[in-house]
Order: sequence, then structure tokens, then C-alpha cells
Amino acid sequence: MALSVRRQPRYKFAAQVLSPSCLQKLCVPLEFAARLAAGAGDVQEVHVVDLLGKPRRVELCMRPRPDGEVACWLGAGWPEIVRKNGIGEGWSVVLRRERRGMATLTAYDPAFCVARLCTPPAGVTSKTRPRFIKLLRPDDWEKMTIPDEFVQQHLIGAESCPSSQKALIIGPTGKLWPVELDQRQSDVLYGEVWVEFLTAHDLSEGNILLFRYEVNMSFSVQVLMPNGCMKEYPYLADEADGPSTMLPQSDKQLVAATVSKRSYNKRQVVSAIPATFPAMKAKKVQSQSKPAGVVGRHSFTKQITSYSLKSFFAVKLTFCSSIGLLEACTIQLKTSMEGSARSWPVAFNIANTYGLLTGKGWKRFCRDNEVEEGDRCTFKVVEKMVWHVVIN
Repeated sequence: MALSVRRQPRYKFAAQVLSPSCLQKLCVPLEFAARLAAGAGDVQEVHVVDLLGKPRRVELCMRPRPDGEVACWLGAGWPEIVRKNGIGEGWSVVLRRERRGMATLTAYDPAFCVARLCTPPAGVTSKTRPRFIKLLRPDDWEKMTIPDEFVQQHLIGAESCPSSQKALIIGPTGKLWPVELDQRQSDVLYGEVWVEFLTAHDLSEGNILLFRYEVNMSFSVQVLMPNGCMKEYPYLADEADGPSTMLPQSDKQLVAATVSKRSYNKRQVVSAIPATFPAMKAKKVQSQSKPAGVVGRHSFTKQITSYSLKSFFAVKLTFCSSIGLLEACTIQLKTSMEGSARSWPVAFNIANTYGLLTGKGWKRFCRDNEVEEGDRCTFKVVEKMVWHVVIN
């Protein structure tokens, strides 16, 4: 079956290596809280589906701080989830937003492998693919080691294999990266293609990688920023130019499923039959590629949510930076560019990795122009602090 990456994954937040305080109160970034919130208010009830598949009530709290940013955390209900799911200090957790008011929890043990509370009956295959989480450190730039526990549980086989090996990385854009495995320690990703993968996705120390094992030494990878929020990339479509997101039938012999036990320095490592990879050169993601919703260099389109109407409207900081908008100011919003057309002054602030249109000016703009939930608004930058808004 061909491997394919089709649609953008659901938004995620990761908290790496939980401290004792995180077991009582889990701090989350504003951009994740704003997506998860079910309505307005400083304290809201949301549901988190735990490792047993049970939805549990949790309070999502949001409070302004003196520095102008907003502190967000999961409060009441979170300690119970931690206790009933056996999560402890040193674990890592990932929250996947399903819809407003609901997220699903995944937990990783101190060995960085995904944790399961239920073992499938004999002969029944788990629906959850093996996964591990990796916080990038400086040493990972040249080579990255797959966690020992993951290797022992999922990659150790019975037959001896040649030393020429590769692993297939399916990047967050859907592009395929044939990465070398160390000939002496085959649980180590390294080489030119590995460095190109990191460079093309603008990765550095502090980024978090979520690896999901697919089949035959192939891994799909999602990238999160140092604050734990998902790093978004343009997704490739079948008709788009560039590397294919599918694995051709003739190249399915990427790596044989069998792997072998070998010992180097008292470590068991994985080996794989040499791959027949399609001729492809890893290149950086093209700079002109833009995420869905971007209309032009200095414009973007975004759907209005109920939370946007009641509280604030978030703009990616990367967009703000591209027009030199890096500090608090007042932005004039206009629905017409005719000479005498009215404008609405709206307060703009910076918070973490987002810029925020907020305050009475933003609510007045929405009210006066009858902006409703579900409307798609295109914001076109005329000047740094003058934006033309087209409401659809």
C-alpha cells in the first residue's frame, strides 16, 4: 500500500518532561488555549479524552498578566487525569485538539515512548502505531539516536542483514527523506539527508519531533516549536509541483520488514535490508510555498470563530514580523479604500508567537460590520498599521 500524506494533522501541544508542578497544573500557550476554548470567559470547562478513552472534565483557565501576555493552564480535573493514567514526573504529554472544547491526551514515558494502559489481547493488533517523542539538542544536528526502548520493542528482528541501510522519513509537508542509518549503530539517523531535513524545516535546539512508525523502517514526523505548539508548514497536493507525497509501486522495497539483533558496545541495534530508494534530492522547502489561507505576500485569510468575536483575533507572529509589526500599537482597519471611507482603530499586542487584535476597537469593528462566526476575512496590508479587510 502506498504511503501518502494528504491533509494537515489536527493541532497539537506537547509538554516535555513534566515537573512536579505540571502534575497539578499544566501550563499551555495562549495559541493552543484559544483554539481549544469552547467560549468566552476566564475559566471554561473542556473535555480531555484520557489514555483509557474516557472524556474527563478539566478547567481551562486564562488570566491576563501584568506584562500584557495571557497565562493559560489546565487546572481542576487535570490532577485526576494524571493520577488515574499513571502519569508521573519525567513523563511527556501531547494534547491533540479534536474540536472546540475537546482534546485527546497521549502520554510518553520517561524513555520517550508512547504509553499504553491497555495491552491488546493475543492475536489482536493495536490500532495505535508505535511512537516516540524527541526534544532536539545540539548533538542531534549531526546524528539522532532512536530511544533504546523503542528499538527493543518495535525494531528488533531475527535475521542478519547487510550494513547498507536507510530509513524513510515522511516530513510534515509530505515529502520523503531517505535518511542514512549508522552502519555500526543502526538506531542512529545521520548523514547529509538528515541535516538537509533539519535545515529545510527550520529546526534547531528546542524543537520537538513526534515520530510515528509506519512500516518497514519508515517514520512520519510532526514538528512542534519550543513552546510546545505545532509548527505549521505548507502541505503538498497531488497536482502540485515538487516531490511526490506517495511511494511508487516500484519502490516499495524501501526496507525489508525484518531487522536483526546485533551488539555494539553492549547495545542491541536495528539493521535493515538495503533500500531501493527513488532518485530524489532533498531540498529545502521552497520559500514561495505558503500555508493555506495566505493570499499574497502581505495578506492572509482566516475564518472568524465565536472566540474571536468575544475576545481577540490572533495573527501569526511570522506574518507580523514580515511587515515589521513587532510591538504594541494601534492598527486602522478599513473595509473600503475610498478616500473618505471610515476606519476603525484597533489595539494590537504581541503575545508569545502571535499578534493579537483585541479590545473595544476590535469588538466595535466586528459589531459595526456585522461580522459573524464562520465569516472568512481577508486582511490586506496597505501600510504597516493600515489594513484593508474584505469580509466574505
